[in-house]
Amino acid sequence: MEYKEIDVFVSPGFTDLISLILCECGSQGSIIHDEETYDDLIRITAYFPADDATAEQAVRERMKLLQERTPRMGRWHIMTRNADDADWLYRWQDYFHATKISPHLWVEPSWETAEPGPGEKVIRIDPGVAFGSGLHATTAMCISYLEQVIQPGQLAYDIGTGTGILAIAAAKLGAGHVTAVDLDQKAVDQAVVNVELNELSDRVDVMNSDLLGAISDKGHKADVVTANLVTNAVLSLLPDLASYTHSGSDVIVSGIIDDRIGEIRNSAEQTGYEWVSDTLQDGWYAVLLRRK
Repeated sequence: MEYKEIDVFVSPGFTDLISLILCECGSQGSIIHDEETYDDLIRITAYFPADDATAEQAVRERMKLLQERTPRMGRWHIMTRNADDADWLYRWQDYFHATKISPHLWVEPSWETAEPGPGEKVIRIDPGVAFGSGLHATTAMCISYLEQVIQPGQLAYDIGTGTGILAIAAAKLGAGHVTAVDLDQKAVDQAVVNVELNELSDRVDVMNSDLLGAISDKGHKADVVTANLVTNAVLSLLPDLASYTHSGSDVIVSGIIDDRIGEIRNSAEQTGYEWVSDTLQDGWYAVLLRRK
């Protein structure tokens, strides 16, 4: 299967900001090659579906707008190419290594072995083409919040599961059952593989769904919801969660660009959530909310 790679070359001080912009343009993941320089510029590689005909133009327009607003950004340029699954796997094997991402959890790629300490657990991940390793700041922040709130036997939902890492983390931390959903069927397929790698098929179900669309609101209410999405998707999700949660349910949202956190705060207040905590890392926010 093919996918589209867009390389953006920028000044070193702007790599995190450009990564945010690429995400908002529809990137399914990106890598900052900060160990490499090209004529004093840093390369960021972003991954898009091969059939996304508007991706490059969207990125160029956002870059031009940013340069108009921030002249000190200096020069930049873009390169686009198509690649296939073999290229993808090679890149991940070069980039993704066993890493401790929270006080109690490691992420281990299928081609390496982690060395956890006493009381630590390992999440095994084969990223496939679903773009997700757990190393991104938004995922790590979500897992840190999960460690704080998850209780044995709870029901959890993971909205926008990607490779399934948050759903697997919730189960490893004690959730009795997890329902994970994603709009991208390739992500669903890979999440199923990763659930099986972690021997959690009896406690984690993965479904193809646009946000909450495939989950019935007539059954048991979720005790914990994770949603590592983008800002607009979080804003769409919050009003609908009332039918799927109960008073006291914990809702962890992330993928929120830093200058839009006020919109999330306003939406949380209007839809009946207590603002428990927020964390900012690398230009991204994760927020812990509690249903009133």
